[in-house]
Amino acid sequence: MLAPTAPRQPLLLAASLVLAGAIALTIHVAMLAWGIPFPMSSPPAWARWLNLSLAIGAVFVVLRLAGAYFAQRGFLARALIVFALLLTIRETARAGIMSGVVTSGWAYSAIGLIEPVARILIQAVLCVAAVRWVRGGVSLVFAALATGAVCMGGQVLAGMALAPLMEHFAWLARPALYVFPYPFHVTLAAYLTMLEPVIGATLLLALVWERLPGTKLARLLTAALLVALLKGIVGITFVFSFFMKQPPLEGMLSYSQFLFEFLALGFLAALAWDAFGPGVRAGSRAPSSLS
Repeated sequence: MLAPTAPRQPLLLAASLVLAGAIALTIHVAMLAWGIPFPMSSPPAWARWLNLSLAIGAVFVVLRLAGAYFAQRGFLARALIVFALLLTIRETARAGIMSGVVTSGWAYSAIGLIEPVARILIQAVLCVAAVRWVRGGVSLVFAALATGAVCMGGQVLAGMALAPLMEHFAWLARPALYVFPYPFHVTLAAYLTMLEPVIGATLLLALVWERLPGTKLARLLTAALLVALLKGIVGITFVFSFFMKQPPLEGMLSYSQFLFEFLALGFLAALAWDAFGPGVRAGSRAPSSLS
């Protein structure tokens, strides 16, 4: 693969990406303001495995689409790139910062980042190791399910190893000081920290945009779906909603505030990338299937 070219309009690209993040978050905020409740569910292990497998399948698609780029890099570099992609799209640092803003329990919020970072690291390493077995659509499904199961086991072990640490520092936890609608400084922090998933979406587009097949609309929709899948919100919306106190359709509506947020982020970021990014080099389009 040729070295990436510079964006055609870097300032407009940056501004458009920031705007994409702001619009995406506003969708979420507006749905909360309209009275759609924040979702709470208690899914069984198989549902969490299925959701994780969907996200892992999306990672495999990214690794396959960017195969020529990743082929030039060693295992560690590939794992670190996937780690950074998942870490940012899943708002890992943002979650810790917003927890600190809402509770003022900054120390416990920082310590609480250890476990999600460990989970994502496990997923990144296993995905890079397992993608070699993905040869087509069917093998992608089985590889994603198998890798998801191994990840679940690894995450359980990591959680057990970290449990004493979290219990030791449990006294640092603080209750929430604010609830929605949030005061200005909390809302401002929410919008500023939205830069993290924007960075993740940008990294995704840098890796796969010129390899996405189909028309412009198809590429925009594919990018949107990939962002939502990597975030892990697709399976959560349509599976976890069956394990809530309210009926499944109400649960889906509740979770959809995050689904629409990340679909919008992916779509608008891709629109900005198409308009102001490096563009697509001749002959760089991927075939229309994984076969």
